[in-house]
Amino acid sequence: MENIVETLAAYGYSNLEDRIEFELDGVIEKEIAPAYCNENFELCVSCMDYTTLKVTDSEKSVTAFVTELLKKIKKNTLPDVASVCVFPRFAPVVKAGLAGTPIKTTVVGACFPAAQTFLDVKLAECKEAIAAGADEIDVVISVGEVLERNYEQVYKELVAIREACAGVVLKVILETGELKTIESIFNASLLGAYAGADFIKTSTGKVPMNATPEAVYVICEALRQFHVQTGKMVGIKVAGGITKVQNAIRYLTIVKHVLGEAWISPKYFRIGTSQLLEDVLKEIKTVAAKDASL
Repeated sequence: MENIVETLAAYGYSNLEDRIEFELDGVIEKEIAPAYCNENFELCVSCMDYTTLKVTDSEKSVTAFVTELLKKIKKNTLPDVASVCVFPRFAPVVKAGLAGTPIKTTVVGACFPAAQTFLDVKLAECKEAIAAGADEIDVVISVGEVLERNYEQVYKELVAIREACAGVVLKVILETGELKTIESIFNASLLGAYAGADFIKTSTGKVPMNATPEAVYVICEALRQFHVQTGKMVGIKVAGGITKVQNAIRYLTIVKHVLGEAWISPKYFRIGTSQLLEDVLKEIKTVAAKDASL
């Protein structure tokens, strides 16, 4: 394709700051209340990448993590989550535990969470994870190079990772809390989209600031413009500190408002979380009790 820097120049983000403030505080805020219902709680479950990324993870603990998840789904008659997300070496463990279900196996690859190693090492880890059973790979963009506006370098690396991950879903993590500015988040989203990412993901969950409504809005606007320009739909994954249903519904509402109803399914919307499921169960019971009392 043409020079990626020239391609990015065709996009606009200059008026986004005022629009974000107006819409998040006004229009979108009003849309959240009617979206707060059991139907959307269950939708959030179906969009979950149910995650354990602890330094203490082991084959035994990951096996138990998967087993407990499947028990909760069955006991509470919940929809299946989209995937279970783990470190690369646990791909075979998750794959075996999920046998007979439609739930995918996701791993964080390319030397997550810092991604500060050689490209060959990143590619090798992704390939080995896929060989071990990974259906989806989440990788971190080269954050420092984005901040330095070395966009061509970042784009070429992502293209190489996309080629190494042929045949599986690729999610590119921006680490929005470190990118900070609208310009960096917007352009990083487009770099991932043009490189062939299936999803743009907000965060690793390993830095002080992770997903925010403002960052999610910027990513959505970049993907909306990308769709207008190319006709291609790229999904969005929100991650990092999403433990409450209120947060999940807020992000769902932002995505629907900016990108449209077509994005509201596990194919184009994901929630990376390790704790949200418990709050969803709590809220489903609360809403059911309120309805029964009417």
